[in-house]
Amino acid sequence: MLFSQIKLGVPSIWLKTTDYARTTESLIKFNQRSFYTIDPLKGYAKFIDNEWKSILVQMPDPQNPEELRETTTFDFTVAYTHLLDHLNTNKECATFLYSVYTKPEAMMEMFSGLVSMNNTQYRSAFWSDDLEQMPLQLVFMSWFDCPEDFKNMFYQSDFEEPNLEELATIINHIDDSSGNTLVNPGTLPAIAKAAIGLTESDFINVCLNSVLESGKIDPDYIYNFKMADIKKNGILEIIRPKTTFDNIGGLDNIKELITRNAVLWHNPEKAAEFGISPIRRILMVGIPGTGKSAICEATASALGLDLARTGVSQVMNSYIGQSEQNMRTVFKQINVMAPLCVWIDEFGRDMSGGQSSGQVDGGTTDRVHGEFLTGLQELPDNVFLMCAANQLDHLKPEMLRADRFDKIMFVGLPSFNERMAILDIYLKGIKTDHAFDLEALADATQYFTGAEMKSLIKEVKFNISSAELRPINTRDILAYAPKQRNILWNKSRQMIQDLYVTAIEQWDWASTDQFNDAKLIVSGESKPKTATPTAKANGFKW
Repeated sequence: MLFSQIKLGVPSIWLKTTDYARTTESLIKFNQRSFYTIDPLKGYAKFIDNEWKSILVQMPDPQNPEELRETTTFDFTVAYTHLLDHLNTNKECATFLYSVYTKPEAMMEMFSGLVSMNNTQYRSAFWSDDLEQMPLQLVFMSWFDCPEDFKNMFYQSDFEEPNLEELATIINHIDDSSGNTLVNPGTLPAIAKAAIGLTESDFINVCLNSVLESGKIDPDYIYNFKMADIKKNGILEIIRPKTTFDNIGGLDNIKELITRNAVLWHNPEKAAEFGISPIRRILMVGIPGTGKSAICEATASALGLDLARTGVSQVMNSYIGQSEQNMRTVFKQINVMAPLCVWIDEFGRDMSGGQSSGQVDGGTTDRVHGEFLTGLQELPDNVFLMCAANQLDHLKPEMLRADRFDKIMFVGLPSFNERMAILDIYLKGIKTDHAFDLEALADATQYFTGAEMKSLIKEVKFNISSAELRPINTRDILAYAPKQRNILWNKSRQMIQDLYVTAIEQWDWASTDQFNDAKLIVSGESKPKTATPTAKANGFKW
């Protein structure tokens, strides 16, 4: 799309990039236009015969201001004026590339009239069908966004970081310069993949640092550097998942769904053969502490993907325009580093928008909401998105329409069977000959979330082991269970019951047992001590 705009002669382009030299090299490969710039070494220059050649302009002689002399210039206004005079005499399709190194607000206040004139001249050339009236094309290259007040004057685009082929070229160049001693055989693809998302300059730097550290270009060193760099901005964290579905008790429906989906994900040709597509977008709604986070990480494991995590609260910023930019940055980073499993937490908390947004936050939430929908729509097919929310009451309807998510699944309080499975997982690491009575413990932890059961075991282990220097047993846990503080059920019972009612009416269920327990939860009745038999969720009747 960018090169189409160059070809069309679009008069004013704002190109966001941190790799000025690489961006310039890419643009000048489009040989149907003449390119001018202010080169850091040669000043005002034209690209001729594969090199930038200085252009001399007449300026007052410092020794004798009344006389003119030909010299180089680094002044944008002088260069631009000279180029316009040149084009009035010599008709050519020309592009002026200008690198912006400082915050652009003050610069744009100076040059907004020039940009506006460019746009007017372009319109005039269009309506008169006179190509000779086409203005000089101006491309501002900056690592800053175009200032908000001037965005309507520009076609705006991001210049993408190096792709796998470009990264491989850089690796080969470094390796060739050392006599082919820096890259272990067969590791080049892994190095390039580990570097996806880095700028050219950052990649060269981290490769050379890897050589200093280990004598080789190490893909793990590259990957770890990139992860640390991404984490620094505080709005996106990427990890290699360690949790699998074996580490999660219960939740049979969502486990089965993801497992079946993984087969199609890894075999797209098989999916195409049957005319189906893998699921790529899931929204999980449920009680806090019931395993939504663990499901996201286990899903990434099942799909063989890294897990990128962000939350709306991490995106929101007090500075005007920054929250929207953060959301754009998140999706840009996701697109660059795909394939990925993406986990967006706190989805229902800060994405409501609506009429109050204009009164409470100047419309920021609405704008972030819009950027999210745009990013969601443009996600590539090799990104698996999971959003986790505790409630959706205030979300705008378009956020939940059918084409946004393939599935909306509810995660409720663990059933009797699931509590036994969860407790078994948390108790397995204890070195003891004691056989825990899981049924008794599951009965004692009715209405506990998985997080609360984990906290209970941790508290009992600390208190008993530190005081009596022995492993814990069933009796210890049963004694502490009634003392567990801040149980979510006691604090937010009505909220939980309301969620269950909505889930019964509208959503799929992550667990068959939890669906079978729904009537019990809504009524608040006591749970029988026997385990619940498994039944199909769609067989539930009041």
